[in-house]
Amino acid sequence: MVQYAEMVGRSKCPCWSRKLKRIWLTVLVAGLCMPALGAEPAAGVVFEDVWIRAMPPFQPNSAGYMTISNSRETAIGIVGASSNVSKKTEIHTTRQVDGLMRMEQLDGVALAPGERLELAPGGTHLMLLGLEYRPVAGDDIELCLHLVTEETLCTSAEVRKSAGSSAGGHEHH
Repeated sequence: MVQYAEMVGRSKCPCWSRKLKRIWLTVLVAGLCMPALGAEPAAGVVFEDVWIRAMPPFQPNSAGYMTISNSRETAIGIVGASSNVSKKTEIHTTRQVDGLMRMEQLDGVALAPGERLELAPGGTHLMLLGLEYRPVAGDDIELCLHLVTEETLCTSAEVRKSAGSSAGGHEHH
């Protein structure tokens, strides 16, 4: 997985915005050409083991997890997320800072062709902020990923108490 800022070469150099524009323009053009070739919007992206953590009463936030596989011939840039149960959904990661584990928001992540990204507890994940109601174990919730190409890929996520508590995972194309 390449972090969004690393992929665009962000540094203290004022030229990083030109690099960003150039890279995302290339990804955008490639993405716009795909519908002309007859590709389905979600073709080539597979979601596996998609789930959201069930939280105790009065907890305003939750987390979403999944494995994303990119079998497209081009990289995909995930720059946002949304859910039908939260006011806001962000991409977060957990990092060690000064000996303590800290969660921080990411601008996005990129997956090269053939790459898999695991959104998992203790690592990169989705934060569902401002839950509109408390999902309970067994509910199915919609999670959507927003790509730099303005494409939105949605899937169903099972609400679970913990990582291994379901009989089977979801797989969507």
